[in-house]
Amino acid sequence: MQNQRALFEVSWEVCNKVGGIYTVIKSKIGEVKKHFKDNYCLLGPLFENNPEFEDTDDKHAEKIKQELQKMGFNIHVGRWKTKNHPLVILVGYKNTQNQNKLLYQLWEDYSVDSMSGAWDYIEPVIFSTMAGKVIEAISNLYKDCRIVAQFHEWMCGAGLLYIKKKAPHIATIFTTHATVLGRSMAGNGIDIYKMLSDINADIEAPKFNVLAKYSIEKATAREADCFTTVSEITAIEAKHLLGMEPDIVLPNGFNVQGVPHFESDMDYFKQNRKKLIDFASKFLHKDFSKKDTLIISTSGRYEFHNKGLDLLLDAMGEINKSLEYLKNRNLLVYLFILTGAVDMSREKLTDKQEESQYTVYSQISTHPLWNPNLDPLVNTCK
Repeated sequence: MQNQRALFEVSWEVCNKVGGIYTVIKSKIGEVKKHFKDNYCLLGPLFENNPEFEDTDDKHAEKIKQELQKMGFNIHVGRWKTKNHPLVILVGYKNTQNQNKLLYQLWEDYSVDSMSGAWDYIEPVIFSTMAGKVIEAISNLYKDCRIVAQFHEWMCGAGLLYIKKKAPHIATIFTTHATVLGRSMAGNGIDIYKMLSDINADIEAPKFNVLAKYSIEKATAREADCFTTVSEITAIEAKHLLGMEPDIVLPNGFNVQGVPHFESDMDYFKQNRKKLIDFASKFLHKDFSKKDTLIISTSGRYEFHNKGLDLLLDAMGEINKSLEYLKNRNLLVYLFILTGAVDMSREKLTDKQEESQYTVYSQISTHPLWNPNLDPLVNTCK
């Protein structure tokens, strides 16, 4: 492997579908493997159920697995169930760290303020630190390679900071897809792009309860060998809110190879359209015409304002009022949005009253929500 290169890529969304980073990483795997072949390895969190992960018995993966298990790591080494089957290490992180000691060390080494960080901050910090330790450990297997480790978003920042301190021979890249503070302020209806130069991020971060996340994001951007963003607009955001100009912009792309073509794959579209209409007919107890139904859909992370869900629903409301446009037509909107739901398995339903309580919102949500009265999608639809 002399004079070769190895790339380790760390994200909370490896084999774990949460938001857009999952799609960004998954769709570029083929291109990355052209350059790095099997010297490309992705690291993600190990859960009780990782349905997109599969075991493998190939020699390369087995060697890494044995090496890490000898060192006491709780890991699964295998492949991502996707077209190019990249090498994946799922990292067990629960009960692996002295939480207080870890957070104190981040403060002492990099002035990361974790005091206000709740579990949604602490959990990824623990995971990414363990991911950093795993990369450090297996770097010995790549002795003749130039090694690069890329970390996505603040959630993996602690791993980069660990590498910086403990394994400085490994080059590091930090990629932010949107700043923590920018996302929080925009989500609260503030047009940050009109006032970026006037925002004092150190003052605003505590106001929006993101001080810990902002602090580790800022430190990671500062300490990375190469700091990148996924767009020019995010680069401007980072300059003002993190005080760091990216070294390079790596625009998000989408691999269109394998995407069905409407004219040549007409049956594919017809079959899936039928599935969508059949499901809606059963779920909404309404007959939808196969011919005269217009289907609109959107998907993504549940950020009601930032992802434009409010704008979409308002627009649909306006169309709904237009009798001329909808004359003899049905308008069917699918919102493929992940959110918290109540366990609705039969064992959990103790009586008919409880079951009816769960079906109150069945004409909007396919699953009973934790708190439907405060859900912005439900309230807007109503």
